[in-house]
This record gives sequence, structure tokens and C-alpha cells, in this order.
Amino acid sequence: MTLLRAGRGLRGCLGLFLFTVSCAGEPQSWSALQKQLAGLEAEDRAAVIERFVAAKGGTPIVENQTRLIFLAQDVNGATPRVVGDFNAWASTPQGYDVSVGTMTRIAGTSWSFLEGTAYTNARVEYVFLFDAEATPDPLNPHTAQANAGPRSEARMPFWVAQPETDDESAVPAGLVITDTVLSQSLGGSRQVWYYLPPGYAAATEDTLYPVMYVLDGGNYVEKMDVPRVLDRLIASQDIPPVIAVFSEPADRVEEYSRNPKWRAFISSELVPLVDKRFRTFPAPDHRVIVGSSYAAYGAVDLAVEFPSIFGLCAAIAPPPQTASIVANQARARAAAVSIRFFVLGGIYDSMIDGARRLRTTLDDVDAPVSYLEVPEGHNTNTFRAHLDDALRALLRETP
Repeated sequence: MTLLRAGRGLRGCLGLFLFTVSCAGEPQSWSALQKQLAGLEAEDRAAVIERFVAAKGGTPIVENQTRLIFLAQDVNGATPRVVGDFNAWASTPQGYDVSVGTMTRIAGTSWSFLEGTAYTNARVEYVFLFDAEATPDPLNPHTAQANAGPRSEARMPFWVAQPETDDESAVPAGLVITDTVLSQSLGGSRQVWYYLPPGYAAATEDTLYPVMYVLDGGNYVEKMDVPRVLDRLIASQDIPPVIAVFSEPADRVEEYSRNPKWRAFISSELVPLVDKRFRTFPAPDHRVIVGSSYAAYGAVDLAVEFPSIFGLCAAIAPPPQTASIVANQARARAAAVSIRFFVLGGIYDSMIDGARRLRTTLDDVDAPVSYLEVPEGHNTNTFRAHLDDALRALLRETP
């Protein structure tokens, strides 16, 4: 009996020893995982990959502060490509490249991998691409909403999160009023949203507010939820209380392309209407015109066309042709000197030359400009997350 119990005790200790060695032997890095997989039978590899991904908290795996390792399983026998900010969404100087983002098979499994890099402080968005269908990474717990649908998001180790977009704690809420404005200039109506900051109704009649006019207003209100972003920025005193006017175009390419009817609607109809209806500070140095992507072209055009109305202009991720508005017109060059500009470019934006050219052109004509490049791509989450940078730069006290 004594020998039997001793044998059982020995087997128990041996089992514990083997379990401890097994746990200690779990790979801690991508290279260690690859080495371990090479020494395993094919049928054992998938389980090891799954444990590795679970231990890392999902994908992509981030190593050495700049390295990204994407892992994916086949779906119905199909292996996805991985396209996103980190590889320019498969765009090249020669055009779209269908080979970009192709994954490498892990032998003996239905798993594949792709390696990439990003700046240590970057935020990149990406999707898995099955033929023409784009889906988020099912192993990534972080999802970002975009106009084209949900995307996966990777935040690198030194990324600085913005509380106004990430923090969902309750703060005093402003009032959003939806309206339809009939325009004689346009021969039709346009939808407009007015944002009144918290405390507006209770403030005294002599309390006046700066106003920001935002082009592509529907996206900012309904998809980006910018009124709630403004609530948080105002509550944290990152920006002063502002009135925001979000205007929606009909055909944005037509109307933002120096269209005289659109210009007349904004300058002669919408701005006077807002000044009459709300307690605005009716001066150009308290009026901001904001546009992102192609709407940045429209914002710069309105500013230089009407410097007596818009003394402040935020061009977020502008297209390459935006600089020509100033460079090719003597009147615009003269007007730009009296306007304070904020220009933002995304390092992972294929149109970043638009921001850089605009900044250089404004510098050349001695226009006051604040310029910011961020390690992000061309997307709605970048646009809304840096409104605070724009408003802090433009609504600061005039020296």
C-alpha cells in the first residue's frame, strides 16, 4: 500500500511538472510561435495559434512598438486580404493593386498571417477583404464606424486617446435643432442642424457665442455624433461654448466647387439667418468655416471669397487641388492674409499632399496658419477626433 501511494504521488508530481513546463513553454512572441509550430504535428498547430491569440487579447499582435501581425482563419475556404491605413488601402502610384494585403498560409492549418508596420503613436483602421466584401477582423475587439461600414481599429502603444470620442460618461448636453431652410439662391431647400451649447437657454441676453459652420453636416451630426463630442469638449473646457451650424449639400462636388449659388446661400442667406435667430458674435474672427476631405476645398473657397464673413477656416484632410484656390487668384491671396487657418493632414492619408501644399501656399502668402499632421488615415474618426485641435487653434484669444 505504501509503495502504491508513493507511486501515485510520483505520477501526480510528474503531471504537475509537465503542466508547468507546458504553460511555461507557451510562445510569448510571433517568432517563438512560428518556431513552435514548425516542430508540431499539423493537427496540433491550430490549437496553439488559438491559445496564442487569446493570450494576446486578440489581433493584430503588436510587437516592438511598431510591428503588426494580422492572423486570420479561412471563411468557407477563402483567405482574406488585409487592407487598411497601414498599406494605403492597396493603393499605389500605379493604381489599385489586388496583391497588396495578401496573407501567407501557416502550413497545415486554415490560418494565414500578414506582417506590417505603423508608427508607435498611430491609430490605423483596416478590414478583411473577401473578393469585394469587406468585414471587420472578428478577432479584434476594437471597431470603428466609417461611412463605408464598420472597420477594425489598431491603436499602437503610444497612441494618445481622445476622451471626447472615447469617454461615454454623461456630461451636460447641448440642444440640436433640425431645420429645413428654403433658399432663393439655390432654388430649393437644404437641411440644416443647429447645435446650441449647454447653458445657452439660461444665459443672459448679452451672452454671445462664436459660431462654427460645418459642411457635410449630415455626416457630422448623424454618423459622427459631433454634437456629443462638442458637449464633452465644452464640459472639459477644452473649447469655449460654441454654436454649431451643420449644413447639408445636394451635390457636394458641384456645390463645393466654387459654385456661385452655393456661395450665395451660405453668405447671404444662412449666415444672416443664424445671426438673427441666435445670440451669435457676428464678427469674422468669431466665425469658423469647417470642411473635411472634399468639403475642405469648399471651406477654403468660402473663406477667401468672403473674408468679411469667415475670419477662421479649418481645412481637415483637404484634397490636392485646394491650394490652387489661393495660389491661382490674386484676390484670394490678398484675402488669406486676414484669415486664420487650421490645416490637418493624416500621415496615412493618400491625399496628405493636399494638406502639405495648402500649408506651404498659405505660408508663402504670409497667411496665419496652424498645421498639424497626425498618424492616422483619411476617415471620419480622424475628422471628428481633431475638431478640438482646430477649435483650440482658431478660437484662442486674439493677441
